Parts: sequence; structure tokens; C-alpha cells
Amino acid sequence: METLLDFLQLSADETRALREHAPALLARTDAACAAFETQARALLGRGEMLEALGEDALAQLLELHAAHYRELLAPHYTPELQQRMLETGKLFHAWGLGPLWIMTMSSGFAADFELFAAGMSLQQRRPLMGALYKRLRRDEAWQLEGYREAGDGLRQRLEQSPLRDGLTGLLNRAALDEMLPPALERSRRSGQRLAVAVLDFDAFEELNAAHGRAAGDAVLRQFTQRLQRALRKTDLVVRSDGDEFVLVLEGIQGMHNIAPLLERLQLDFDVPYALSDALFWQCPISMGVTLFPDDPGEAADLVLHAKCAMQQVKATKSQREFFWAFYRA
Repeated sequence: METLLDFLQLSADETRALREHAPALLARTDAACAAFETQARALLGRGEMLEALGEDALAQLLELHAAHYRELLAPHYTPELQQRMLETGKLFHAWGLGPLWIMTMSSGFAADFELFAAGMSLQQRRPLMGALYKRLRRDEAWQLEGYREAGDGLRQRLEQSPLRDGLTGLLNRAALDEMLPPALERSRRSGQRLAVAVLDFDAFEELNAAHGRAAGDAVLRQFTQRLQRALRKTDLVVRSDGDEFVLVLEGIQGMHNIAPLLERLQLDFDVPYALSDALFWQCPISMGVTLFPDDPGEAADLVLHAKCAMQQVKATKSQREFFWAFYRA
């Protein structure tokens, strides 16, 4: 972050250009904010980023936008402004407006500044736009940092709460019920798919019956480690019940993005589990996957659909080619 901020310091020419043109740009504030409000209200009813915002949150967003417009033109970038960008990023996280929204806001500011500078000579335009773009990049960096801090804080609170599974350390079904609906909102706003997968062992009860519960617990802990190694840190891994696990993968473009992950998981799952120094156990896994919004259900529906797909795979385990299947309505 420090290297980035050093790079974004304004040059003397950029500082002069910003000081020279700031009054004229500030005079455009009301019109620019009115245009933003029109766009924001249009997004409220179109199933896009702002769909879930109420009037109170929208009013606050409009105030933030107007304040941000003026702050971009301020002579000096103060620690107070930096802190406000951090808090803005945290607020976006609370509203379910993902990092894409931060980029969208910056693009809107940039479009207005580009319009203002359209008639300038290259000699006039270059230092002014350089200054404004550096300010935008700086604010993006601090907003993204605030967004990250908010996400880390949520995860830390969950780790210290009853939403954590005592055996594996993973989140439990109550955490899934809390975290999956906001993930669906982020998927709606970003336009990217979200995958929900349910998986379990095909013969876990036989393991417990033959070797005892301690052996089963050892397998579940090893299985958890394999999942965590294979998945991204941003992916949600939940132990929902017994040997049943739920995965929530955001930012999916399509089924072609999931196939490499599934193939990697298959290699990991084929390795036997150590029950002791001399005793190993191997068992197939079955997994069902559904993609949102191709599957347009709510959170509970998606988990149920993925589980149905898993049961179909399990029913054909003697002749199946893959351990997974996608849900088909």
C-alpha cells in the first residue's frame, strides 16, 4: 500500500492544474450528483447492484457521492479523508456492494472529469487528468482496504462465535444460513455466477462402524485440510452435518471455471486417509453442484438442489465417470 501511495503523489504540475480548475469543477457538483442520483434510482428497480438498498441507504449513498466529488478536488489529501474512504469501503461491505461497485463509482467520476476536460489542449488536459486519476486510484485503494477489513472482521467474529464447527474448525450450517443470502446479493449485482456444492462420503457410516468414531473424526479433519488447500481463501467451506459439507464459490464465469477445481479435488480425494501409522482408509466422494442465477432459487433452495444432484451421483456410483453432477431443473 505504501508503495502505491508514494506512486500516486501529485507532481507540481498536477497540483497547479488541480488548483486552477477545481473551482470550475466544483461548480459542476450539483449537476453531476443529480445525474448520479438518476442513474442510481434507475438501478434500484432493475435487479442490479443497488436493488436491495432502501431509501435511507440510498440517501446516504447520494450524500457520500457528493462529499466524495468535492473531496477529490480538495487542495490536500488529509488523514481524515483517508479515514473516510476506509469507512466508506466498510459501509459498502455492509450494504453488500462488492469491490466492483468501488470501480463503478470511480468510472462515473472519471467520465464527468473527462467531459469537463474534453475541450482542453493536451498541455492543459494531461496534468489535470493525471491529478484526478491519481486521486481516484488513491480513494479506490483505501476503500478496498476498508472493504477487506470489514470482511476480515466478519470472519474473525464468526471464528469466535457458535457458528464454528468444533471438530473441523469450519463454519457450520448456521453460518451458511447467515452468509449465503448476502453472497447471492453480491452475485446479482456483479453479474457473475455463484456455485453451491454439497458433498459427502459414500460409505462414512461403515467407517465409523468398523473403526470407531475417533477414526471418523480423523478422516473429517484430514478431509477439511484437503478442501482448504484446494479452494481459494474467499470460498466458503461449511460442515453442515456429519460427513456432509457445503461449498460456496463466488465469482464463477461458468461451468468451465469449475471443472479444473473438481478435477483437482478428485486427485486429492483419491489419496487414502490415515487412520493410524499402519492403517489407511479410502472411500469415494459424491458431489452435487448448482449454479446461481442459472438456478434462480433462494439460499435454501440452492442447497437442496445441490443435495439432490449429489444423491443422483450417489445412486449411480457403480457406473459413474465423475464424482460430481450439476443440478438440472
